Amino acid sequence: MSLTNAIALLYGPSQEWQKISEQKQSISHIYLTFLIFFAAIPPVSAFIGATYVGWSVGDGATHKLTSDSALYLSIVAYFAILVAVFVISAFIQWMAKTYGAAPSLAECVNLTAYSCTPLFLVGILGSFPILWLDMLFSLIAIAMAVNLLYKGVPKIMGINQEKGFLFASSILTVCMVSLVGMLAITIVFWGSGLSPVFTS
Repeated sequence: MSLTNAIALLYGPSQEWQKISEQKQSISHIYLTFLIFFAAIPPVSAFIGATYVGWSVGDGATHKLTSDSALYLSIVAYFAILVAVFVISAFIQWMAKTYGAAPSLAECVNLTAYSCTPLFLVGILGSFPILWLDMLFSLIAIAMAVNLLYKGVPKIMGINQEKGFLFASSILTVCMVSLVGMLAITIVFWGSGLSPVFTS
């Protein structure tokens, strides 16, 4: 049901969040029937775009990565997504008591994973690295993901709309801090000699 839930969320989020809340999907279920597939969309697309299509920045020249370099980065990104979903879910569970909720870790994983559905899907544009187009659709995907989060928190956590709004805002803050942390870690790795390798 996970893939069906994810698609249904895009056109009927309120009703689908209620169904997800009632289904009580386990962590292994959400990972095995949804995350391992959807989380692969951005890395696989980025690999294709970086090695076979390439991108242009200002000078008009097409830049591409070597297959080995792009594969390594894609694999790291894939596992980083899977780990990030779990870590953010753990933070959500930890913060829940503040807002009068007592969710299981599985419920938090469901909330995090399904809220990211638009971000996973927009990752397919990585196959066609056109900066302005990717940025435009990424902004739309972010807006949709935020909307899913704000609608999902009250349903999954079993709290009222007011507390749900505050809780969702706290979750967004955690996500932004996590993103900054991941960027910092990326810079450290690149500075250690693990930076992308371009084709000559």
